[in-house]
Amino acid sequence: MAHSATNFCGTCGAANRQGARFCRVCGISVNTTENISSSNTLTGLLPKMMLKQRYAILAQAGRGGFGAVYKAKDMQFGNRLVAIKEMSQSSIDQKDLVVATESFNREAMLLANLNHPNLPCVYDFFNESGRSYLVMDFIEGETLDDHLYSLGHTRMPIERTLDIALQLCSVVEYLHTRQPPIVFRDLKPANVMLTPSGHIYLIDFGIARHFKPGQEKDTMALGSSGYAPPEQYGKSQTTTRADIYSLGATLHQLLTGDDPSETPFRFEPLNFTDPLLTSLETLVMNMVNVVVDKRPESISLIRQELQRIMAQYVQHISLQDVLAGTLPVTLSVLSGTATSTKQSQMQLQPVLQEKYYEPTMPAQVHHQDNVLYICQGHRNHIAAVAWSPDGKYIASASYDKTVLIWNATNGQQFLTYQGHDAHVNTIAWSPDSKYLVSASDDQSAQVWEAATGKQICFYRGHKGSLLAVAWSPDGKYIASAGEDTTVQVWDAITKELIAKYEDHSDKVHCVAWSPDGRYLASGGKDCKLRIKQLDKGDEKHSFLKKLFLPRSQQRAIGSYKGPINALAWSPDSRRIATVSSDHHIRVRDISRNTEFLIGESWSAMQNTIAWSPTNKQIVAIGGNDKTVHVCNTSTKKQYVYHGHSGYVMTVAWSPDGSHLASGSMDCTLQVWQTVQLSEAK
Repeated sequence: MAHSATNFCGTCGAANRQGARFCRVCGISVNTTENISSSNTLTGLLPKMMLKQRYAILAQAGRGGFGAVYKAKDMQFGNRLVAIKEMSQSSIDQKDLVVATESFNREAMLLANLNHPNLPCVYDFFNESGRSYLVMDFIEGETLDDHLYSLGHTRMPIERTLDIALQLCSVVEYLHTRQPPIVFRDLKPANVMLTPSGHIYLIDFGIARHFKPGQEKDTMALGSSGYAPPEQYGKSQTTTRADIYSLGATLHQLLTGDDPSETPFRFEPLNFTDPLLTSLETLVMNMVNVVVDKRPESISLIRQELQRIMAQYVQHISLQDVLAGTLPVTLSVLSGTATSTKQSQMQLQPVLQEKYYEPTMPAQVHHQDNVLYICQGHRNHIAAVAWSPDGKYIASASYDKTVLIWNATNGQQFLTYQGHDAHVNTIAWSPDSKYLVSASDDQSAQVWEAATGKQICFYRGHKGSLLAVAWSPDGKYIASAGEDTTVQVWDAITKELIAKYEDHSDKVHCVAWSPDGRYLASGGKDCKLRIKQLDKGDEKHSFLKKLFLPRSQQRAIGSYKGPINALAWSPDSRRIATVSSDHHIRVRDISRNTEFLIGESWSAMQNTIAWSPTNKQIVAIGGNDKTVHVCNTSTKKQYVYHGHSGYVMTVAWSPDGSHLASGSMDCTLQVWQTVQLSEAK
C-alpha cells in the first residue's frame, strides 16, 4: 500500500488530501501544524532510520492520530519498495487504544490471508518500541479521491468510470465469496488507490469484517458519511449489500462529480443524454437504494450488467467514429496495440466480437541486466507459461481468453489461439512439441496443433472450470483437474476417459506426471498432496489396469495448513516440491518418505514452482512478492529476479536449463538468463 501524501484525521481516521484544513467527514481540524504540536502519537521516523534492522525509512507518505504510513525499502529483499503502516501505542487513552489495536490487527489478519490483483500484498507484521507495524506493497499513485479533486470534481469519462467499476467489482466479488464472506464496509474514493497505468487497489481494511449469519446488528456503527448505507449505523447487521450501496455511491460520484458526503442518502438522477446509458443510470440508482432488499442481490450480477453496458457502449462509439472517419484513443487499448487509424479500422471487427471489455494497463517493467526479452501481447494477466520440449517456442495462457506462442529465440509472436470462451488457466506441450493442450473456465480442455492452431480434440468431461492439465511422458494421455474435485486421465487423440479419481474433497489446483511416468501427483484446496504410483513391474498390464490401483499404492500427504498452489517433480523423479498458501515450500523424497522446507516461512504467498530439467537441486519459485527466486535446495543459495511489477503467477525452464520464462499479473512474459548460484549473493 502507498499513498500520495495524505493527512489522516486524528478524530475519525478519515483520509484527507494533503493541505486540507478540516476533515471532510467529521469537520474537525486536521491542520498539519496543529497535529504536530498537539500529538505525540506519531513516531516521526526520519529518512535512513531502520525498523527491525531490515526496513530503511525513505519518507512519510501519510499520517493520522494513531500513527503514520511510510515509504521504505526492504534491505533484505533486493531493496524493493514497501509501505509500512504504523500504529503508535503511546499517549492514547485506553478506550481509543483498544479500538485502534483491534482495527490495526484486523487489517493485518485479513490482508495476510487474501490474494487478489486489486489488493495490496502483506509481507510482514511486527511490534517495535511500543508500536505496531504492517509491511505491504508500495503502490505508486494517488487515491481516487485525490484524482477527483485534481479534476475539479467534474464527471469522469464513461469508459474510465466503467473500467474502474469493473475492477472494483472484481475485488469486492472476491471478498464476498470468501468463507465466511468479508464485508469491506468502507468503500469510497479515499480508500481506492489509482496507479499511473490505471490499475486500482482497495486499501484500508480497518473496519472490514466477516459476515455473521443470524446476528441482528453490528457491534459498532462504523463507516463514512455519504458512502455508508443506513444499516451501517447500527440499525441492523451489515451484509454484502452494504458494499453494493457504497460502490453505487462511489460510481454516482464518478459519473456526476457530486460528493455524497455533502448530502447523505440523497442521490440526484444521472440524466444521461445518451439513451445507451439508461441502463447504467438504473443500475446505479438501484445500488444506492436505502432499502436493502431493493438493491441488486450480488456484486456478480452488477459486474455482469456493467460488462454488458461497457461492450454495448464501446461498440456504439467505435462504430460512430468509424463512420465519421475517426477512431477514439480507447480503441488502441481494446486492440492491445498502438496502431494508426487505418490499422485500427482493419482490426475493428475482431474487437467488436468481444463479449465483454477487458482493459489493458501498460506494464511497469523493472529492467534487469540478465533479461533476454519481454513480451507484452496479452490484455489480461498471464496464468501459465510453458516452454516447448524442443526449445523453439514458448506458450503463454491468459485471462484474456487466448494462448500466444512466441519464438523462444527472439520473442516474436508466432501464433494466437482463440478457441476458448473464458479465462485460460493452464497449458501443456506434448512431448514431441507438436501439440498443446489448454484448459479454461469454459469447462473445456482443447488439444490443438502448435504450428497452425488447428483443433485436434475437445474434452468436456469436467463439471466446472479446469485449473490443471499435464501430458504423460509417453505423449499418449492427458491428466486434467479442476473445480469438480476430480482428476481425469484421457486419451490425447480419441478423448476416451481412461481413469477418474475422486479422492480430493475440494478444487484441484495442480497435477503433474513424474518424468519417468511412474507417478501422477495432484494437490489443491483440500490441503492434500495425493501421489498415485503406477505399476511398473508387470509390463503386460494395460495402462487402464495400472491406473486403477489398490489404496496401498496411492499416498495422501496432509501436512499442509493451506491449499496447495503448485507442484513440480525433480528431473530424476525422486522428489516433489510444492508451494502452498500456508507460506511454506516443501520438498518430499518419494523413496525415503522424508520432507524438508525451503526456508522456514515465506513472507509472501508463492504461486508457482518449476524444477530445473538439468539440475536436481535447483528450483524456481514465483509469488506475490513480484519476484522469482531461483534456489539451490542443497546449499540454500538463491538468486532473486525483480523484473515484474505484478504478482508472478507462473514460471517455466528452457529445456537446457539456461533460461527461465516468467508470467505475471502485470501482463508481461519475461524471458531471462538464469544466474549460476555460485555467483548469487
